[in-house]
Amino acid sequence: MVGVGARTSLGLDARSTGFSHRAGAAGMTQSALLDVDGEPATMCLLPTLDPLCIGVERAMHLALPALKEAVAEVPTLSQMRVKQISLVDAFLKTPRADGSRPASDLGTALARAGTSACSTVQAVDVFALGPASLGFALESTFQALDRGGFQAVLLCGVHTDYDPTRVLELSTAGRLFTRDHLDALIPGEGAAALVVVRRETAITHRLPILAEIQGVATGMESARPDNDESPFRAFALTSAVREALAVRREHDQRTGWLLTDLSFELFRVHEFQTMSSRTQKLWCEPQLCDTPAQRMGYLGAATMPLHLVLAAEAWRRRWAPHPEAVSIAGSDAGERAAIAISRPQR
Repeated sequence: MVGVGARTSLGLDARSTGFSHRAGAAGMTQSALLDVDGEPATMCLLPTLDPLCIGVERAMHLALPALKEAVAEVPTLSQMRVKQISLVDAFLKTPRADGSRPASDLGTALARAGTSACSTVQAVDVFALGPASLGFALESTFQALDRGGFQAVLLCGVHTDYDPTRVLELSTAGRLFTRDHLDALIPGEGAAALVVVRRETAITHRLPILAEIQGVATGMESARPDNDESPFRAFALTSAVREALAVRREHDQRTGWLLTDLSFELFRVHEFQTMSSRTQKLWCEPQLCDTPAQRMGYLGAATMPLHLVLAAEAWRRRWAPHPEAVSIAGSDAGERAAIAISRPQR
């Protein structure tokens, strides 16, 4: 990773988001959107955005600055062949009443934004898998870089729950956080972007390496928010974490920092508890578990990209709790992903 960018409820760029997260800041506020009971929904919002701006337009106000920030960190990106991968939420694939398809519309808008931020973007892929999107997308990223067709990959994940339809769906499904209902998620919004290259490319172009991706693994879990499957099985998440950390196990290295997508939904907390107990041999002190969604709100497809941004900023600004980190996330349809990253070698 040689470039990062972010825009969240805690900050207008990666650095301010990182420091605000480190300081324990929270982005929760009362929104203008109402739940099924006619009560204002508690959300984590970017306060600088127009409260009348929703949907794809709002998502682009989040994504474009993050893309431009990440691209600006790589001055020689205009000399490379670049592939763009856009990460969006799975719930956007459902057609709206007016016939629009938000996932397609957002994917098209992100492609235009990527081309605007970097003129050498030659191909665009879209992954609409929610929080676990980055895990699945990185497999495509590595293939593109290994084949030599592209020298850099520009990844951008964007999410916003600030939409009347989305809030009503969460409220109707019993997943909207309120004072009387804590087993739920806090709606949020944000975007995060990454520029990924091979180490040889970074050295050739004299680019500072912010973080190194050591391993990626994915899986499918049976427990979902719409069924009664036991989350204590946690087969997919456990195996994904073990596989992502396989290289470190071979070298008898352990990890002390875990970034998760946990909100306050108990079925995901139970799944996490099971995975943690089964993989204790992989962890070491300080065993810090970061849960950005509990202070920034649910981040959907921006979850794992933001985890990597936070880790990169922590190592760059020297406030990271450990030189090794793991990002984990799970999507509503059952997708699970784990990404092992590390502080760049000096």
